[in-house]
Amino acid sequence: MNLKEIETRLAAIAQELEQDGADVDALDKEARGLIAEKQKLEAQAEKRQKLIQDVTQHGRVVRTFPDPGEARKEYGVDSDEYRSLWLRRLQGAKLSDVEERAYTNANGAIATMTANAIMEVVRDHAPLLARMTVIYSATNLTYYVEGTNNEAQDHTENAAITAANDTLDKIQLTPAEIVKLIQVSESARIMSVNAFESWLAKTLGEAIARKINSKIITALLAAASSAGTSIAATTVQALLGSVKGNDVAIVCNRKTLFTKLLPLQDDSKSSIVRFAGGVATVYGVEVLLDDNVADNTVAAGDLSKMIAAMAEDITVRQAYDIDTNSIKYLGVSVFDVKVGLASAFAKIAPGG
Repeated sequence: MNLKEIETRLAAIAQELEQDGADVDALDKEARGLIAEKQKLEAQAEKRQKLIQDVTQHGRVVRTFPDPGEARKEYGVDSDEYRSLWLRRLQGAKLSDVEERAYTNANGAIATMTANAIMEVVRDHAPLLARMTVIYSATNLTYYVEGTNNEAQDHTENAAITAANDTLDKIQLTPAEIVKLIQVSESARIMSVNAFESWLAKTLGEAIARKINSKIITALLAAASSAGTSIAATTVQALLGSVKGNDVAIVCNRKTLFTKLLPLQDDSKSSIVRFAGGVATVYGVEVLLDDNVADNTVAAGDLSKMIAAMAEDITVRQAYDIDTNSIKYLGVSVFDVKVGLASAFAKIAPGG
């Protein structure tokens, strides 16, 4: 199997595992075998490209290429070959003529696999995104959310029916750039392609995720109504009783969880707080940790009522700094977030 076939089958296995009655043992064995084969093919491709580069630099080489149609198809932005040449060019390595043409034809677009690797890091470090309504768009847009929603009415047979005065609220989203600039020594050139991609994804992805988290928490707390100024059993009850939504979660920082929420537990009276398997719940509501929330502050709400717009991919740009003999890498994402339904959120915070 080639890389595309392996990736397609791995995606299918992931879906099969979600189904009831899936043969987990058989799927596990097949998946591990495919992953090992994928790693082997990637290593061979990287070794081949490195060898071509080294030989080209040190001698005259006669090479045979497939026909142009095959070359163009092989070097698509979603191919492993394009991923390799894109990352090596980012490192400052010299590409072959065929590789340079492929890069030019793609207008230097970020390799799909690398973009996915960075976005995976972003999602891992911005877990609130998974609970929100996210629209993947890099342009300004208008999103409509539920406003006034009147309840259904009893109806007398054959009587006229009057339409309910339901309304929609308009949310304007204006994605703006989030950037992270990193500067590294010439040593970035000698990393392997896989090591370089891993380092780049981790460094840029984590930094951008932290900024996204900060923007989410700022928007949430600004819209949340006050349920109290100090954390106690009664104010927590008021907090959870004042929010609307079907998937309510609590958000606070780690210090507040351990110094304010967990001490509320009193096994002799009631099970207010539970902490098991690294997950805390308050009256059965899951606690999500984010250090962007200030100390002694607890927010609650249905995060699906927060609307975000962001680009599907993160752009990475490179420049050489001759003054310091170093390479600069700029990660660029675009993001905006708004609260769609303010009544879905409340908070306990000093000062109200």
